[in-house]
Amino acid sequence: MHPQVLLTDFCGGDDLARFTAALAHLRTHPGTTLLIPPGTYRISTPRARKAQASVMSGAFGKNPEPTMFSPHYVYDRGLDFDGHVDSTVLADGVTLLVDGFMEPVSIRNCRNVTVQGLTIDHARKPYSKGIVIASAPDGSYTAIFTDAINPDMPTPRKCFFSQRTGVYEPRVKFRELNVVDPHTIHGTLEAESTEFLPEVGDELYLCHTYHSRPAVLIEEAKNTTLRNITIHSNPGMGITAQHAEDVCIEHLRVVPSPGDHMSTNTDATHFASCRGTIRISDSEFFGQGDDSVNVHTYYYTPHALGECTYRFTVDAPTFTHTQSIDYPLVGDTLALVETDSLTPIFTCRVTEVAIDQEHLAAVVITDAPLPLAENAQLVADLDAVPRLEFVGCRARSHFARSVLVKCREALIENCVIEDVFENAVKVAAESYWKEGIHTEQIVIRNCRFANNGRKSAECGGIAVYMDVPRADALVHGSLLIENCEVVTPFSRHAIVVKNTKHAILHNNRAQSLGEPIVIGDGVVARID
Repeated sequence: MHPQVLLTDFCGGDDLARFTAALAHLRTHPGTTLLIPPGTYRISTPRARKAQASVMSGAFGKNPEPTMFSPHYVYDRGLDFDGHVDSTVLADGVTLLVDGFMEPVSIRNCRNVTVQGLTIDHARKPYSKGIVIASAPDGSYTAIFTDAINPDMPTPRKCFFSQRTGVYEPRVKFRELNVVDPHTIHGTLEAESTEFLPEVGDELYLCHTYHSRPAVLIEEAKNTTLRNITIHSNPGMGITAQHAEDVCIEHLRVVPSPGDHMSTNTDATHFASCRGTIRISDSEFFGQGDDSVNVHTYYYTPHALGECTYRFTVDAPTFTHTQSIDYPLVGDTLALVETDSLTPIFTCRVTEVAIDQEHLAAVVITDAPLPLAENAQLVADLDAVPRLEFVGCRARSHFARSVLVKCREALIENCVIEDVFENAVKVAAESYWKEGIHTEQIVIRNCRFANNGRKSAECGGIAVYMDVPRADALVHGSLLIENCEVVTPFSRHAIVVKNTKHAILHNNRAQSLGEPIVIGDGVVARID
């Protein structure tokens, strides 16, 4: 029988202090379970409140991301599991109400940590919600906000939620956005059709950040279980993991608070350079500002320091998604890839690794020199890629894509994805974001993907390709799509398969504006 303690056993000046004391006890008593009585617990720090005030006043600029999403940005953590072993937190019926911008839950340098039943929300949302009270065919509109707004607040992401259709309408372009008074905005839009313009009673959402700290961080952690977690809002991603091994997520809900239709400001979940298996089951995603899940490793840029010695940098537009240095492990297999196709052309193994803080890089020694050339300037770690299992999940009405697959193996099964802006499923490494890699075995079965792709004219359903200049490279391995319904009334195609060696499409129903299923040149495919 594992020992149990109650949160009420610990003293503190406020809720955060009690959590800090309780988790300190668990850290020094491996195998302990913390029981948290149901209720709402407010967590905050002066730095967190100042961060939100700085964002809302415009002190961090019109796009706060370069300030807040940086390796040098100083922030506070809420529930910090640093160094825990075999800890369990049972928090059914518990809401963490975050006052300010911080990292509410931080699971790092751990093994065998389980968190169950927690809900995360914010006292002042990281977005503002307005109600349209006037709208005209020329694209002008007026919206009234409950929370105070000001002319200097950043609004890098914004969208209307239609009360008539029950989904976001992304097919408008925002032009002027004028703050008339602390609760009123008058603006103008551009749209191809007046049917896309907002109606009286529709909701206008203004997100005040892109990426920042996640609601839940998982880093340098093994065997992490999240069960019955709900994330209503966050000024960044919901769950972000890097260098994590074996993550099990059951009954996750990244969904808006009751009465709202916006959840996290960016991705619901994001996994970079992880290992083992990432399993997300029986979960729900609605209203987030980006993807439901993205699983990838990074493409390093190697800088030669010696014959077999290199400095590896991640030259992605926003660095890594935890803002921590990414690095391979000793013994990992590295693949040098062609820059224009991401095709692996040479492999070697890592013999030594050191962290280079000055350059935010890793210094890596390999067992053979990399044959770098003009068209071979990226390296992928073939072992820092987990298997993804995305099973029994539902996603609807959110920005961007829903499921991004950039790992060797993935199973997407018994899922329903509806009304997302772009692809329901995208299988493609992305050289611009330095996110890879090519896949080996992907199975998509028993799924329904409907009405996706309002902002993806090419394909709103399942898109399999490599996001690179060369369209002819057969880089992906095998693909199976079976017993799926893919209906995309907004896109030319429902299913597009390119850059893949072998594909089987069995017993699917596909509908689109044009040819429903497109198979790229060189792909050996069977469709029945």
